[in-house]
Amino acid sequence: MQKIKAFLHPWLKQGTAIGILLLILAFQPIIDLDYLIYPFLNQFGIPRPSTLIRFLLIPSLIIWCFYAYGKNRKKTIILGGLYILVFAVYFLVHVQVVRNAASLLRLTSNFQFSIFGELTYCLTLIIPFGLIAAFTTIRIKTKTLKQITAILSATISFPILISDLLVFGQSTYLGNTAASFFSWFTGIYETVEPRRLACKFFFDEGNTIGILLFMLLPLMYYFFSQSEQRKEKISWAILILVQSLSMLILSTRVASLGAFLIPIAFLALYLFDSLLLKHQKVKVLVLLFSAMVSLVSILILPYTPAIQNQKRDAISDDAVRGDDDLLQKGILAYEGRLKLTPGTQEYEDFCLKAFEKSGIEDNLISSIPKMYYMDWYSYKKDPVFWSDLLFTVPLEQRLTGRQFQTYFMNEKWGMADAKMKLLGMGYTPFMNGSILLEQDFIQQKYTLGYLGDILLAGPWLILTVVGAVFVLLRWKKCLNLEVLVLAMSLCCGLGAAYLSGHTLDQFVTTMFMAFVTAILLDRVFDIAGKAEREE
Repeated sequence: MQKIKAFLHPWLKQGTAIGILLLILAFQPIIDLDYLIYPFLNQFGIPRPSTLIRFLLIPSLIIWCFYAYGKNRKKTIILGGLYILVFAVYFLVHVQVVRNAASLLRLTSNFQFSIFGELTYCLTLIIPFGLIAAFTTIRIKTKTLKQITAILSATISFPILISDLLVFGQSTYLGNTAASFFSWFTGIYETVEPRRLACKFFFDEGNTIGILLFMLLPLMYYFFSQSEQRKEKISWAILILVQSLSMLILSTRVASLGAFLIPIAFLALYLFDSLLLKHQKVKVLVLLFSAMVSLVSILILPYTPAIQNQKRDAISDDAVRGDDDLLQKGILAYEGRLKLTPGTQEYEDFCLKAFEKSGIEDNLISSIPKMYYMDWYSYKKDPVFWSDLLFTVPLEQRLTGRQFQTYFMNEKWGMADAKMKLLGMGYTPFMNGSILLEQDFIQQKYTLGYLGDILLAGPWLILTVVGAVFVLLRWKKCLNLEVLVLAMSLCCGLGAAYLSGHTLDQFVTTMFMAFVTAILLDRVFDIAGKAEREE
């Protein structure tokens, strides 16, 4: 108990509210595991503890931070109040527009709108901005950043590694993990689907956990490079090795590539800081260790479920390409629809039969997962959409599920009127319908509209651009390895958000992004302030 108190003392010493926020941040992946008990809680109408923490406790702690430690309270209250007022007006109008989305966009009955779900989604996007402001009320020390980085890495990486080794975790993509990562090198892919050999322990969102690990890794290499004590350096080295292997085991695209790309990118920053900025001497051990981890990751990568699944998809795609003659015959037959009147039952019946013959019987739609056209957006409910996709869209633009998501959202966006494009088509209809673009910033444009995208996702980009300009204008004073690595960590999160989604709407990632952003702002303004005082 004394060791626990000693460990937590530096956090709580900064203030109870900040200390609790730091605890929530450090153990957010563990808190999120409460989804496992939600079926039990739900039968009694009890919400998940994580829901109460996110939407009641965290906002209360943010307000407490400003009351206890905040500076420029009047200005903060005015700006914060103005932002909330603008959001409230936007949300009220947004809801009225989205209520009519289903009929206007020809969505099937499973695309259900929920005002509560719409509100919680918007709040999920907003609350991290309050966290940035709360964390900037005090100076976050490097020691605290180290502790939180280590806790997050350990509480994610070790469970993934152990559950994979003992084969009791959930697959990142499909059911339970079938075998440990040792089986990757024994020809198991000939009999077992690659997706069943990825492992995420019991974390709810494998993709999101992978993005968090992606953001943590640059900081871990930085702390390894700055460690002076042998014991500390060994500890960071072990943690880096375990996390890198866990990222490969997780086998999401971001995590798998990050395991070998992050050390390369860190080395570039490290050499830039050492050789050009001359802030430190080059340490051979740092170079060798980073290069070694990257090399080992590259050697393992071809055997990972992520790459093997891509190979299997490529074979399936080639099979579809090989049926080009069948497709061309189908296209010629489909042109018979031009003799019919669009919108009539006869026209829809023609499209239905054409899709069933070429798409399902001839297997020309097989590269798109079956649940898309059988369940989530049934071809029987909208045969015109599916037959147009099959016969009028080039094969290379509709091979994968992600490509289909893009096509689907673009088609629905094209049906939206000017008011809906400004205020959005709604998040909950597409979330409940299970077809949602996995690409943050663009996804918010579709679901929240141009105005909502600027209001709820735009601040991340605004902060990044303004911060980058501020640093570049004062680069001789502001640039150092810590600032560069913090910026790299934040950019990893924002880049993964755009490429892979599942980032801006997940507290497990946005809380850490808010934390890193607050530290960056503090470090940069502190360095700039000292330089001005010296002048």
